[in-house]
Amino acid sequence: MILRSAEEPTALRRGRLGVMVGGDKPTFDRFKPTLEAIGTHVVYCGDIGNGSVCKICNNLMSMGTGVLLAEALTLGVKAGVDLDTLADVINNSTGGSKRLKDKFPLFLFQGNFEPGFATALAAKDVRLATDLGREYGIPMELSNLVDQRHVEALFRGYGPEDSDAVAKIQEEKSGIQLRLHN
Repeated sequence: MILRSAEEPTALRRGRLGVMVGGDKPTFDRFKPTLEAIGTHVVYCGDIGNGSVCKICNNLMSMGTGVLLAEALTLGVKAGVDLDTLADVINNSTGGSKRLKDKFPLFLFQGNFEPGFATALAAKDVRLATDLGREYGIPMELSNLVDQRHVEALFRGYGPEDSDAVAKIQEEKSGIQLRLHN
């Protein structure tokens, strides 16, 4: 049985992990109560390795969402919309996401890049996803752009910082800083 989590390490301390498990179903069933002690959403994903695939796909979506959100938010702010208003509109519309609702307010919007989930780990997971896509012959054009942005972040020295540090590249290129001033 292989266990994977897609949440940042701080979620483990709070007992709020998403736990994805691949392997033998009877073994999963036997250990599920233990896994529920560390995770709020424990899922049997099928054969061995499927938990890893689910983690990689989830983290790709999360990191891609972060890059796209940085673009959308800098666009809206540069066009004159207040950041708090724009984030509220997106969060309560079809573009809403956990990353914008829960993570950006604690990290990016505060200029806090203390690692919850390090950029180096995010870059690794994005690269694992693009490699997996190549292995299975799946076109990964947008994912490759997300990968390039993460590689750029590593070259800029953001590897140990929180994965939201990738947005600093968009902030620099757009001339817009995404900070809420309480």
